[in-house]
Amino acid sequence: MKRSFVIPAVLAIITMFLVSPVAAATSQGLEWGVATGDRFDYTMTSTEEDVPSEDIYINITATSSDAIPDPLADWTNIPEHDLGFWWANGTSMGLSTIIFLGVYFVGGKFALPTGNWTLIQDLLETEISDEDYISDANLWGVEWSQTENATHEFRITATYSKSDGFLAEYKLETWDTSEDTIVSSIEVTREGLPAGGGGLDDIIQLLEDNILYVGIGIAVLVVLGIACKRR
Repeated sequence: MKRSFVIPAVLAIITMFLVSPVAAATSQGLEWGVATGDRFDYTMTSTEEDVPSEDIYINITATSSDAIPDPLADWTNIPEHDLGFWWANGTSMGLSTIIFLGVYFVGGKFALPTGNWTLIQDLLETEISDEDYISDANLWGVEWSQTENATHEFRITATYSKSDGFLAEYKLETWDTSEDTIVSSIEVTREGLPAGGGGLDDIIQLLEDNILYVGIGIAVLVVLGIACKRR
């Protein structure tokens, strides 16, 4: 193979990966996984008498007109989308959306950019305290706790789908720490979520999150292969 052809061929391979869907990502690998009109259905269960156990859905009425800052250096600079909150029968939840007040204790976001969950966690760590983080192949989330008294603790958990960045599960719980039992709870769980991953799933997710670098790596291997073949 002539050298004059090798360089254009390699550039073409690299370009193929650069124009893939991750091309819209920021230099930190962040991009939106949601769009205007997206709908997410949830099952809500509650032990509280004044909170009904009914299905609800959240839809994105308009995505933010603001681009994800590049670089993103502050959690509060993550753009927010316009959302609608509805009961399953199509009636607006109205004041009942107050059940989601706890989201604001764990960052206040219903949608997060995908592609760099390490960065997302680093940014949130500067905003809140007394939190723990959750991460597997499919979900990333945060749990925040606050002691109420000697035997009771209040916990708020919010997890997000790594594939689209939207809220996957939200929990408000009061725990009896002396018995390690839940005293009361409100849980909102998104329907159709994949089961928690591990092993091969984690590897696949890692490859998906870094597909651009994988592509460039393949291109480099092609270059080395061509160079070795010409010797």
